[in-house]
Amino acid sequence: MNTIFWRIIGFLLILSILLCYTNGSTRRRQASQGYRLPDNVIPRKYNLEIITNLNENNFSFQGKVLIKMQCVKPTNKIILHSKDLEILENQVNLKQITAVNETVDVPITSHSYAKENDFYIVTLEQRLVAGSTYLFYIPFKGVLNEGLAGYYRSSYFDKQANKIKWLSVTQFESTDARRAFPCFDEPAMKATFVISLGHEKHLRAISNMPLKDSRKIENKKDWILDRFEETVPMSTYLVAFMISEFEYKEAEKKNSNVTFRIWARKEAIDQVNLAKEIGPKILSYFAKYFDVDYPLPKQDMAAIPDFNAGAMENWGLITFRETALLYDPNSSSISSQYYVASVVSHELAHQWFGNLVTMKWWTDLWLNEGFASYVGELGVHHLFPEWKSSDSTSVNDFTTVLSLDALKSSHPVSIPIGHPSEIEQIFDTISYKKGSYLIRMMNKFLGEDIFQKSVSNYLKKHRYSNAAQDDLWNALTQTAQAAGILQPNVTVKIIMDTWTLQTGYPLVTVTRDYEKKTVTVTQERYFSVPSFDDKNNAAKHSCWWVPLSYTTSKELMFNDTKPKKWLTCSGPLSFTTDLKDDEWFIFNLMSSGLYRVNYDENNWKLLERTLSDGNEYAQIEKLNRVQIIIDTFGLAWIGKIKYRTALDIVQYLRHETEYLPWKAGLNSLNQIDKILMRTATYGDFKKFSRHLLEPVYNKFISSNDFDNDFEGTKFRIMIISLSCYYGVGECEEQMQNMFKNWYSQTNPDENNPIPKDLRNIVYCQALKTGGEKYWEFLWQRYQKSNLASEKQLILISLGCVKELWLLQRYLQWSLEPSRIRKQDSITVFTSVAENEIGYAIAKEFLQKRFMEIHDYHGLKSSRLGRYLKIIADQIITRDGLDEFQDFTSSRSIFLKQSEISVKQAIETINSNIAWHEMHFKDISDYFLKF
Repeated sequence: MNTIFWRIIGFLLILSILLCYTNGSTRRRQASQGYRLPDNVIPRKYNLEIITNLNENNFSFQGKVLIKMQCVKPTNKIILHSKDLEILENQVNLKQITAVNETVDVPITSHSYAKENDFYIVTLEQRLVAGSTYLFYIPFKGVLNEGLAGYYRSSYFDKQANKIKWLSVTQFESTDARRAFPCFDEPAMKATFVISLGHEKHLRAISNMPLKDSRKIENKKDWILDRFEETVPMSTYLVAFMISEFEYKEAEKKNSNVTFRIWARKEAIDQVNLAKEIGPKILSYFAKYFDVDYPLPKQDMAAIPDFNAGAMENWGLITFRETALLYDPNSSSISSQYYVASVVSHELAHQWFGNLVTMKWWTDLWLNEGFASYVGELGVHHLFPEWKSSDSTSVNDFTTVLSLDALKSSHPVSIPIGHPSEIEQIFDTISYKKGSYLIRMMNKFLGEDIFQKSVSNYLKKHRYSNAAQDDLWNALTQTAQAAGILQPNVTVKIIMDTWTLQTGYPLVTVTRDYEKKTVTVTQERYFSVPSFDDKNNAAKHSCWWVPLSYTTSKELMFNDTKPKKWLTCSGPLSFTTDLKDDEWFIFNLMSSGLYRVNYDENNWKLLERTLSDGNEYAQIEKLNRVQIIIDTFGLAWIGKIKYRTALDIVQYLRHETEYLPWKAGLNSLNQIDKILMRTATYGDFKKFSRHLLEPVYNKFISSNDFDNDFEGTKFRIMIISLSCYYGVGECEEQMQNMFKNWYSQTNPDENNPIPKDLRNIVYCQALKTGGEKYWEFLWQRYQKSNLASEKQLILISLGCVKELWLLQRYLQWSLEPSRIRKQDSITVFTSVAENEIGYAIAKEFLQKRFMEIHDYHGLKSSRLGRYLKIIADQIITRDGLDEFQDFTSSRSIFLKQSEISVKQAIETINSNIAWHEMHFKDISDYFLKF
């Protein structure tokens, strides 16, 4: 009896498993389309209506969308995106438009969801007919969250009204339009949009296009519905709308018919004048540069109090963090002025590169961001050529990319994207800065005229459509070959695929045979952890088409950046030279290519001798002086040259008068600072740093003239900041006296006597010794300040304090949005972690409060990667590495959106450990003599 009973139970169990498997298979088949939408239906036009409740008891919205779409392939399913929305399924309907322009119902049999892909799936009673047009009606509801993604809410305190004011705004890139309305949320699914926004009468609504008309909403007293003009064809991630009590200033129309308005909260509206002045000029500049008119009748820009990114290029309605759009000439630094100009220009460049022509899929995100970064800088230079900011930006990009892309765990700029959850991780340095630098490199080897003409042809050919990087390569190749710049058998694709489809960059080694008068050039991939050279087989086969530009001490032709030769994948390159033994070579003129250069020992000595001569060092062009510093420290890091060579060379800075070489040298030394900070050698390193800084500090501190010279001001700020940090002269005392003067003011919020460009240094130095009273004073200024850039500066400075309990409390407050906005929590953590006393506190805070931090960031949990990388930068021991790996591996399920950052953090630690084991003794001996 028992045997029969258990056989029956076993049979039923197997049957239930099979039934579960069958049901699961059915569900899986529904989602078997993968993470990409099928191409059987294509949207053509959206009629979207959303009514928004900005009531503290009911932050919500309800809407309806009517999607006009065309069937391309017969299907009985419609699959589109929806996330965190309640779809009113019983009201959803589908109609076919007949040949006589009538509509016929298409019965719906079921509604289902594949949540892992954010799919809303409608199954139909009959198959859709290829070539036919349909109207798909979907009503829905949603909640206005505070997650800074999708359609969300933001707030600010209105001092005049003495209450909190709320606004609602969108942030859809990359895949968050689906949080606001059901849609085909992929960049290639372009359509037009007619948007209508319902709201209380005292509020204002804006969207991508100008307002067409308004009407009262029946049964809702004092509510109106604003309808906007139909958009041009565009991707869903560029749709934008906002409802607020904001005010605007409109730019004067001069040589354009485009209406240009800047929106901000009432108390900050006087801070929009810079953006109002430069925005229309940059827009006109790009229309001329691309030879393509701006296609919309208006351009709005809005400063949002709570905003996750720096800015978002929504077509016709660009949204910004307040720090990226607002500027007060009486209080904002020149760096803040540049930042506003740079971000405005970057986002306006997107109106063509990204909006008019859009990537087909997120694999080519770098085309959007790299191009906007590069061309955006052209817009800044056009308006402010006296800033010389193009060189500064190039150096910043160059050094940042060389550091990050030296990791095995970096990624190509054109990176295959699987599930959309992976997309956010590639909005990083590689996509933006490496992408920008590669485009600069192309410009240098093709020439500005060829480059500009090719980009214009590309935009005209693909306008209102989508393209991939190969489409750009084709446009560039056609123009370059026609002009004879490239040989018929060489294409831009052949060259650039080696740079965009593989990770890393080359180390080019130039070896001279002084007897035979020959030069041999080879390449290999540069790794910041030398052991990867041997262990990574793929790296052994890495090669690039490297544009080789060079000059000699006899020629001094640094402006000739077009390549004299190409180092290809066919092997080493050799050529003869008539140089004498005491004459040097310099490769990569103006740092026009993304590569490091190593020379033979004698050539390095010749360069060192020239730099160390206070009368001759300027023979070497500024950007190549920068590169020599960057290259020598990078080569010393991995043991290719002796550290003594790099440290001897950097001492030439004592007679250097230009900002950028100093920046390169001090950035290189900062890497050593982080590693030595908690070692017995640090005191000797500080003496060396003081030895380097004293001459230029004495020159700068004697003058109080902080004018509008961009490079000069940045130079002075950098020197004074580091001089205070290392204890040069009376720097600390002078900064503290400035703060005391402010502290003693009767009305410190109205009268801040500290020079605006010095405030970042003064605030931090004062807090190092001022303790609680200065901390509380500065916190009060933060709460009362109406200027976002000043608030940001104060947040950074508050982490400089030495009292442990204040740092603990500050970190706690970073998770309390009533004190510090969610967008700024990482700023607080960084400021504490970079404090030599605060590092251990920040590390413990991350370890103990990890889940709270994860849940707090919610929709933007990819930010956790930034927390981890800040901690990893300062780990130099194997015990520290083991602890870090245990910590991240045990929480891997919560770090899925930060996988790339975690790998890079671990590799950074390995690099620090390798450096410590390889160089610590020798470098300690070197610093002893100071």
